[in-house]
Amino acid sequence: MSYSMAGGAHLPPRGSSGNHKKAVIITAVLLSLGVAAALGVVVSGAIYSIVRTADELDETRATSAAASAAESLRSQMAGTVRDNAFWDEAYRQLGSPTRDAWLIENWGFSTLDHPLYDMALVIGPDDKPLLHYRHGKAMRVQPGEFFDSSLARIVERARAADGLQGDVHAEFIGTVHGPAVIGAARIRPFIQGIPPPNPYILIFEKDLDAKTINETARKFNLRGLQLTDSRVDSTVAVPIRDVDGSTVGFLSLPSEKSGTRSYERVRLLIFGAAAILLLLIIGIGMIGLLSVRSLAKEEARARRSSLHDHLTGVLNRPGLSEYVENLASDVSSSAMIGLCLVDIDGFKAINDLWGQTIGDQLLGAVAARLTKDLPVGTTISRLDGDEFAIVSVDAAGKVAHLQSAVSEAFAEPFTIGRREIEISVSVGVTEAVLSRANFHNLLRQAEMALHQAKHGSAGVTVVFHPDFEAELSEQAKLEQQLIDALDRRELKVAFQPVVDAGNGDLCGVEALARWNSKTGPIAPDIFIPLAERAGLIGILGSQILEEAIVQGSHWPGLQIAVNVSPVQLRNRYFAGGLKATLDKFAFEPHRLTIELTEGVLISDADQAKRSISEIKALGIKVALDDFGSGFASIGSLRQFRFDRVKLDKSLVANIEHDAKAAAVLDATVKLVNALGVPVTVEGIENRYQADFARDAGSHQLQGYWFSKPLSKEELNERFLRRDRLREFRVGGYDTVAR
Repeated sequence: MSYSMAGGAHLPPRGSSGNHKKAVIITAVLLSLGVAAALGVVVSGAIYSIVRTADELDETRATSAAASAAESLRSQMAGTVRDNAFWDEAYRQLGSPTRDAWLIENWGFSTLDHPLYDMALVIGPDDKPLLHYRHGKAMRVQPGEFFDSSLARIVERARAADGLQGDVHAEFIGTVHGPAVIGAARIRPFIQGIPPPNPYILIFEKDLDAKTINETARKFNLRGLQLTDSRVDSTVAVPIRDVDGSTVGFLSLPSEKSGTRSYERVRLLIFGAAAILLLLIIGIGMIGLLSVRSLAKEEARARRSSLHDHLTGVLNRPGLSEYVENLASDVSSSAMIGLCLVDIDGFKAINDLWGQTIGDQLLGAVAARLTKDLPVGTTISRLDGDEFAIVSVDAAGKVAHLQSAVSEAFAEPFTIGRREIEISVSVGVTEAVLSRANFHNLLRQAEMALHQAKHGSAGVTVVFHPDFEAELSEQAKLEQQLIDALDRRELKVAFQPVVDAGNGDLCGVEALARWNSKTGPIAPDIFIPLAERAGLIGILGSQILEEAIVQGSHWPGLQIAVNVSPVQLRNRYFAGGLKATLDKFAFEPHRLTIELTEGVLISDADQAKRSISEIKALGIKVALDDFGSGFASIGSLRQFRFDRVKLDKSLVANIEHDAKAAAVLDATVKLVNALGVPVTVEGIENRYQADFARDAGSHQLQGYWFSKPLSKEELNERFLRRDRLREFRVGGYDTVAR
């Protein structure tokens, strides 16, 4: 029997629907069982893989740790030998009548209780020992009898060192007491020159006894570390080899097999979980059958959500991309498509001032107004943060009208609660024929235009021009040149003298980065911002700082000032890097001054205060550079406690012709002096400016009137030679520097 319905459609026979559902449920259960079985196999395999991987990682970690411990012993010995062999006094004593007594006093007796070596040995050009002490006593046994045959190769390599690299040789070696670590190097002056034709070799030896191994284990947190003659079962052993590659012993660590132990503890739990998971999968499979009907609706909702911005409700980036790609099928291919990228000027300041909640409400209000006020057929999208994209298609070629419509949309302030917020926007615009349009190309062109707009003043609209691509290409090329130059350390340091305003003496220099590329000199105001944008300023700054300190170490008593970018100061490890560089070259911290611009104070005052405190704690001076050119206040001077303030050259530029400018300079110097902060005036270009700045109360002067920035050779020749030191004085300003 059958029952007919309107339109001729027929219902299925009674009972067939129930049978169909049963078949679906049985199929789902069988599938669930199959999935559970497969999952069980996968999980079992995964657990086995995890256990095995954990055991292998444990063994690899132990091997790496033991190898690191061995390398640490060797590196520590190399450093100890280097510190002693590269010693001017030791080199001088080799030709002194008191040589033997000096060697015993400085190296022989110290073997009694020195933590880094047990034996000191000095071998002369004839391969005979001048000094052979162990544990504070002279040894009667010859070195060749105490060490194995690899000693000769170590001495030979140390003697063959060319003075440029490979000066110190540290290796493991066999001795009559067992394995030891040994280091050898030629005795030479600290400043390396041409080595003597018949070198003397300094050798230190440290026994790898129980105390040494225990200290190494404690240092590297290697519980159970031991030195063995051969590999031991249930341990991870790293061979230590001598200079010939022969094994002299093994550093061994217990093999913990943490993966196997962990599995044994949780095995029963895993089996129980597998059973529960099986039941759960069966239940989920059955419930899933009842949920199939809602999947289509959920998918549609998820798709809409994935293509729209959750905050403003307009399209997001993927949604806009899909919209543009689908336009060709809906609109005439000859139509013009225009894309505007709109970026809110100073949006971060709005968030900082009123909080993120107000900022989010403002973004919603912007999206709502653009949707309401822009012409019909315009599509709005929020791409990232405070950046919106606007797409317009116009068969009549009126895309240009979109620019004025966007400007009008932001003419009135936005009302958020009780606040009226007036904003301006930077806009990048591009357009193309729809048939040739590609969303990603359009977006790239609009981003180029927006980039140009944001580099101008606020509220600027820029239309894409093909030349922008050439500019970006040139920027990318220049960025690569800078990377290559930093790799080759091509950037050099110029030093501009700073003089004492009272007596005219040279009291310091400011280190300035200079780049003479293959195509010619590139100005700092080009490559410094480029380095900041490309994330290279840290490398550039560290190279300039290091070269300045290296040169400054040859100029005792002279103050060295180095400029630091705000980007560098925001690096939490900056102060630690400074200390490492000072320690590396044994440079006195009080001779170094770090110069900061007020941009540091404005971008993040709290971070700046922390960084300045860390720098000053190292004994380094901190100066505020270019004071008077921007927004830094007297309150900033009090808050950050600078050691010196450098007045910007704009304050001194017109004092000869402008009485107001002269009064401002005089008042600024006196005001800073009243706070107890020394003043340096930059940009001195003639005698009148120098006299005025000195009479106003400045402590130091700097500018082309005294000297342009010089290379280290020029500075040495003109100002720092002993026979010319007394010539460089500015009292009366009869200087030879110019």
